[in-house]
Amino acid sequence: MLRIHPKIDFSANCPSDHTGLELEGICIPNLHCLVEATCPTCNAQYYIDLPIGQAIWSPVTLNKSTSEIFEPLEMDWFSQPLRDGLLNQEKSEILPIVHKFFNSDRIIIINCLDFLYGHSLLKLLNVQRHLDESPDLGCCVMVPTQLKHLVPEGVAEIWELPIPIKDGKKWYPSLAKWINEQCQQRKECFLSKVYSHPSHQVYDLDRFVRGLPDISSEVTNYSPIILFSYRADRTWGKTVRQQQANLQNLYGKLSSIFPDMLFVLVGFGQENYIQPSGAKLVDLRSNKFDVELDRLWMAYMKAADCAVGVHGSNMLLPSGLAKSTIELVYTSRLGNSVQDFLFGQHLKDPRDALLYYRMLYGNDVLSDIHPSTIASSIANIVSFARVNSAWFKVGQETSEMKFDMHQKLLKQGKNHFSNPEKRSFINRTIRKLAHSVITLID
Repeated sequence: MLRIHPKIDFSANCPSDHTGLELEGICIPNLHCLVEATCPTCNAQYYIDLPIGQAIWSPVTLNKSTSEIFEPLEMDWFSQPLRDGLLNQEKSEILPIVHKFFNSDRIIIINCLDFLYGHSLLKLLNVQRHLDESPDLGCCVMVPTQLKHLVPEGVAEIWELPIPIKDGKKWYPSLAKWINEQCQQRKECFLSKVYSHPSHQVYDLDRFVRGLPDISSEVTNYSPIILFSYRADRTWGKTVRQQQANLQNLYGKLSSIFPDMLFVLVGFGQENYIQPSGAKLVDLRSNKFDVELDRLWMAYMKAADCAVGVHGSNMLLPSGLAKSTIELVYTSRLGNSVQDFLFGQHLKDPRDALLYYRMLYGNDVLSDIHPSTIASSIANIVSFARVNSAWFKVGQETSEMKFDMHQKLLKQGKNHFSNPEKRSFINRTIRKLAHSVITLID
């Protein structure tokens, strides 16, 4: 954490002449936690990113008068919105709604604002670290309304900013002024570093995901429970229509493998319809956010044997709550691999991570990932992962093999892999011809 009041524990040099800058105060107008500074040599005035969140890696320095950006790593997605915000500041007064649980004159501010849901959620996971390691400080958690219900118990205050998450990059002068006033009223203030990708060893999702509805009567008679985390803006296939066909196909193939399955759809977007023609289907998708619906989604995530979805922030909570995860990864997102996985604290053996978390790599529209591939991957996980995990630990944690999984799932998985779909004569002929051509080319 970083102290910002009564003294700012930070120093920086002028990007033009490298003179040590004179710090003047803190400015937190959005997701950026900035310090205002002046160069005593050239008199240039700057906003400088404090080492918080993404700025630990790619801090931005912004000239107040010219709006010139100094950012060596050229992370435009991070620096450009800051410049745009400065040039187009919000004139309307936007102030946090304060939910106070106890008074504290020494506080740590956890700024969870961002313009992407996943970034905000990952920042929020840092709260547990401060609750556990700095009980003498009151945690003041600044979150958009959409994440308020995930703030864990034990914080001093929740500063709920009533804005859409996407507006977390806008520049709110009223917010910056309000935060400065809050700091002046305290004896000492710190900023959380809000690490962008905290380790699963420093948070427990059960402390964030609470008060879920009881869905036991809805899931008791079904096995396995497969959950697809849907989003219309990042599709499995070139179009939403192709995604619909893929989902229908996947649902059908899984129904044939697991007749007693429960297939659950959650997420934003209702552009298509999945025909319930096999195992039990529950479609909980919506076009708008609702807290109670979000809690219902999370209840099904916790009950799921496997969560499936396209790479993105929509996979954070499913991967952390479900028993296993399969993610479809675009070629263009390979550089962001695993960033949207939340691992459970129970994962101690690295082999368990390989057993329960899978990534299927495809092209930039995922059109080359066939439903049968995903269906087989799901069958492999839900039928065999627990068996393999237990087998790996014999002689380490237990003296004998003890499996708590349903024998029916194991049998269904074995049946699927021992009876592959028969290929037609035409398909076999095409494959042979293709192989012959490739051989001749080589």
